[in-house]
Amino acid sequence: MKQLVSLTVAALVLAACSETTAPTADLSTRYAKPVAAPGITVSGNLTSQMFDFEDGGFEVAGGPFFAVDDLTSGGFSASAPNVVAAWNNSTRFIGRVDNHAIFLVVPAETAGTVYSLDFDLYIIGSWDGQGKQAQQGRFGQDLWRLSIRCGSLNSAPAQVLLETDFSNQMTVQQSYPLKASQQAGNKAGQGAFNIGGLGFINDPSVHTPQFRSFADASYNMNFKGSNPCAAGQNLIFAFVVPHAGLQSNYDESWGLDNVMIKTD
Repeated sequence: MKQLVSLTVAALVLAACSETTAPTADLSTRYAKPVAAPGITVSGNLTSQMFDFEDGGFEVAGGPFFAVDDLTSGGFSASAPNVVAAWNNSTRFIGRVDNHAIFLVVPAETAGTVYSLDFDLYIIGSWDGQGKQAQQGRFGQDLWRLSIRCGSLNSAPAQVLLETDFSNQMTVQQSYPLKASQQAGNKAGQGAFNIGGLGFINDPSVHTPQFRSFADASYNMNFKGSNPCAAGQNLIFAFVVPHAGLQSNYDESWGLDNVMIKTD
């Protein structure tokens, strides 16, 4: 895996993002850390790439690459992401971001007709899930979204794969592994393969409420489907906090790890 040298300026200097809010595809989720990621059979020169970020790299020459945009900056300015360590040094990952969009760009030449995407999502800090708490009233709903865009980073979503919310507070419900709702929630951490495994409970830069809460939860997700993009367009996976709805990096942040992307 090679370090990112540069991002194509013409592809990254774009207008601000906007997305719809209703998922258009079913969620496929595993409730435990997998032994091997599901996928598709890759042939020819199409994409088959795994990013674990342990060497700090997030690009393969001529292949897929990552970019990140701060949604609160007042404009669009995509740049190379940061690779950071878990507090207990158990892993390295892209993060800790808060009100950001992270893009995984698969160049048109290797985008293929079908894809499989597998990754770990780390939810860090005092996420408020559906935003309802019996003891303390109502908070803002903490949403997270994965969609596919075609061609350029600021394109409207061609398909929303998942929009949901997460809670790290045991007194607040979350929608995941279902799509976002504020009714009939699941318990905090539902579907996580690890609770507290990154060690952020000991990190003073992460806000962990003292009453019945945990500092980090790790989720494995995988999606498979047909590439909705036309021939000649980049296939772009957009991991986004819609409406820039998180409080701050101290309170609520997230990251990506062990990203496997295949196309054929």
